[in-house]
Amino acid sequence: MKTITKFLINLTSVGSIVLIATLNISQFAVVGQPRINTPDRPPNPIPGGPRFIQPREDIDERPPTQPGRPVRGGCASISQLGLTALVPTNKMGRTVSDYPTFFFYLPQTEAKSAEFILKDQSGKQIYKQNLTISNLSGVIGVSIPDNENVPPLEVGKTYTWNFTVICDSLDRSADQLEIGNVRRVELSADIRRQLDAADPRQKTVIYAENGIWQDALSTLAAARRDQPNDTTFKADWESLLDSVKLGEIAKEPIVEIEAQP
Repeated sequence: MKTITKFLINLTSVGSIVLIATLNISQFAVVGQPRINTPDRPPNPIPGGPRFIQPREDIDERPPTQPGRPVRGGCASISQLGLTALVPTNKMGRTVSDYPTFFFYLPQTEAKSAEFILKDQSGKQIYKQNLTISNLSGVIGVSIPDNENVPPLEVGKTYTWNFTVICDSLDRSADQLEIGNVRRVELSADIRRQLDAADPRQKTVIYAENGIWQDALSTLAAARRDQPNDTTFKADWESLLDSVKLGEIAKEPIVEIEAQP
C-alpha cells in the first residue's frame, strides 16, 4: 500500500512539473509573437526605417518600352547620376490617389525644359505638363492637378507616364527619357482605418508594407519638405529609397520645380 501511495505522489509531482513547463512555454510564445496591426492600432515605424514590399503580382511586371526612343539621351551632365524615376526597378508603382505625384531625380544638365505625359491604357494622352529646369538639380515631384480638365485615375486601371528632359527642342533624338506604369488600387477598410489613426511616419510604413509605392513616397516627401532638418525623416527617406535600389539618390535634395503656363 505504501508503495502504491509513493508511486501516486511521484506521478502527481511529475504532472505538476509538466504543467508548469507547459505554462512557461505558452507565456514565452505570447511574449515573442510579432506585433499585430489592428485597425485601431497602426504599426510603429519599423527599426531602420520603412521598407517597400512590392505585391507579388507586380514583381513579374516588365518595364514599359517605347520603340525608336532611347531610354537615356545625350544631355551633358556634371553628375554621375543620370535622369532617374523614383520607382521600383520594374518601373511599376501603385497608388490609391485620384491625382498622384511622381518623383524623379534630375541631374544638373544644359537642358532648360522637360515634359511629363500621362496616358491611359489605350494610349490616349490624358495629361501633359511642361516644366522649366534651368540650373536645377535634385529630386523633383510632378503632381497631376485635381481639376475638371483632368480625369481622375480609375481603380483597377494601369496608366503609363513619360518624363522627358528636352536637350534640344529642335532635335528631340537627344532627349533623356524615363517611362513607367502606375496602377490605381483601392485600400481595404481596415487599412484605411489604420491610416486615419497614423502620423506621417506610420502612414509611410503602412503604404510601403502594403505595396503602395507612390503614396509611401509622396507622404514621406511631404514630411521632409515640412521638416527638412528632421533627421528621422531623413533616415526614413534613405531606407525607403534603398529598399528599391535607389540608395545613391537618397542624399540628393528635394527641390521645387516650376510648371510652365
